[in-house]
Amino acid sequence: MNRIEALYSFIDECDKVVDVGCDQAKLGLMLASRGQKSIASDRSLNVIDRARHDLGRNKYIDLRVSDGLDNINEGEADTLVLAGMGTHTMLEILSKTNLKFKKIITISNNYHNILREKMNDFNYKVDKELIVEDMNKFYNLIVFVPGNREYSERELLLGVNHVDQDMYKKYICFLKEKYTNIKESSKDKNDKVDRMLEHINSL
Repeated sequence: MNRIEALYSFIDECDKVVDVGCDQAKLGLMLASRGQKSIASDRSLNVIDRARHDLGRNKYIDLRVSDGLDNINEGEADTLVLAGMGTHTMLEILSKTNLKFKKIITISNNYHNILREKMNDFNYKVDKELIVEDMNKFYNLIVFVPGNREYSERELLLGVNHVDQDMYKKYICFLKEKYTNIKESSKDKNDKVDRMLEHINSL
């Protein structure tokens, strides 16, 4: 399962989707294949023009130039997809909008602990997570829903409610090897690395 397929698997047919940072609108194409409309936006006019050229006339995909959610109107979408960007960019996009969503689906390969914690500031909590291995890299898909939640340090670092335990175990093995190598190659004590290994070894 690649990242686009993973995103698609968490979208219901009744969801009104806006995909921010859509690139080639691959998610929109998958949704269109089942007759589902969506908004695909990107801040780059060149990206949107290229998508229009590649897609031709597709009545299911509404392509828009938008810096984050600036060009999305209230009521047009209830499901937000944020992928292909870093955690800090996601949080910046949410900080600049008053739009509310019933579901936010994110994929990032960095700073997941910050994302889980800071989403509370926007009144969203983790519902479920999925580790995706795509092109020899691990990505963490997180589905957020309205609400707040207090997380333990281990939950912030390693996530909650992982729906594919086999993939999660594979990811944990990767993290254990990664942080063990960091610890062994560093001459200085690193509390963050030590705590991560402590939480990994407690699973």
